[in-house]
Amino acid sequence: FLTSPVFSVVAGEENAKTFLLHSELLAHESDRLAMDVKNGFHEGSSTSILLHEEDSELFGYFVEYLYRGEWIAEEQVRRESDYIVLARLYTLGERLQAHKFQFATLRKFTSSFGSQTSLSDQSVCELLDIACTELPERIHEDPLRAQIFWYAASQLTRLQSYDFFLQLLDMHKDLGKYLCTRAGNSSNAKPTRPSEPLPVRFGPENIYHA
Repeated sequence: FLTSPVFSVVAGEENAKTFLLHSELLAHESDRLAMDVKNGFHEGSSTSILLHEEDSELFGYFVEYLYRGEWIAEEQVRRESDYIVLARLYTLGERLQAHKFQFATLRKFTSSFGSQTSLSDQSVCELLDIACTELPERIHEDPLRAQIFWYAASQLTRLQSYDFFLQLLDMHKDLGKYLCTRAGNSSNAKPTRPSEPLPVRFGPENIYHA
């Protein structure tokens, strides 16, 4: 991977950042970027990939995962705001079709997420907004969406007096019905978290340095 040609990936628009990344690593980790790499080689001279629709700061987390992966691999969520970041990274993985990255973010998100997790109303609503706008309903429930809805249903009584939550109910017509159904279900068990270990992606870092 680390001897392959380097591509420049431009993420973001107003605050765009350029990342120089190895093409084989990109192709291995993301089906979407694999197509961009393939097209770049096919065209003969294009070694640039434009991702203006993506947030450059979020994409930076993906780059960190590609080359190091330490934060994602750490099975602990230390700050409340990290849950929001992880949810956004999960949806980034969805768009990039980076399935191993998406699994890693889900695994970290769920590592500390449970009935004892204390999140502010604002954070719960931000997670709900991400689940409703960026993770569409499917025949088989998306695992992160299921985690977020389960938690929100368990907090429904206090959320009902929060303005942001009321706005979400107005924006997403099925949200209230879905949460009420879960909250009224005595078997509203927490969705299971991934139990599979993260795949080993690289050897020890020092083997790449003289």
